[in-house]
Amino acid sequence: MADSSTSNICADDGYNFSTYMASPTKSEIGGLILIHEIFGITAQMRNLADQFANAGYKTIVPALFDRIERDACLGYDEIDRGRKLAGACRQEHLLLDLKAAMQTLATRQVAVVGYCWGGGIAYLAACNLPINNGAAFYGTRLPSYLHQQANCPFQFHFGGKDSAIGPEIVEQARTANPSSDVFIYQQAGHGFANQARASFDAASTILAEQRLLAFLSQRTA
Repeated sequence: MADSSTSNICADDGYNFSTYMASPTKSEIGGLILIHEIFGITAQMRNLADQFANAGYKTIVPALFDRIERDACLGYDEIDRGRKLAGACRQEHLLLDLKAAMQTLATRQVAVVGYCWGGGIAYLAACNLPINNGAAFYGTRLPSYLHQQANCPFQFHFGGKDSAIGPEIVEQARTANPSSDVFIYQQAGHGFANQARASFDAASTILAEQRLLAFLSQRTA
């Protein structure tokens, strides 16, 4: 089992925000910043952090909505509220908070992985911070950041039946990152890797997680 805890950390502008941290109980491979969906740090995100920790990654989940609403943890039916919180976030604050999360990990190798809204923010981090590698799962905000170039190897995962992300966004990701792996899970929809959502697709999630962990291990060997 992972060793998990919650704590506040401080960004360079003096703002304190909360995080969930899960640490490996075996040998540590590296650090990982896990970026939440529009629903905040849900039980599913904490469980996912624990899974990454069990795989050897010291994992931190920064509460990126704290500057807008403290300790936001929304139900999966609160999509409009989640979108409002995400839309209120400022890019400069996101980068400050992600930088603080990276410094808190204090590990030589740091990856960033994001889901839904967090997928786009993971890509933003990979373009602007000294991240070693990153991955986005069905990143809804990717079009806002694909004019930038990732500074590290990056991996994309999309559902073939995702009504929130059309083929044009997938093609934009390919064009902006010609050396990156872009995986499409034809039978999966949006949120396919979240076990708590109705759109969860077990087969696609297993394959995606295998690909992700193999990708991370290549960069941390």
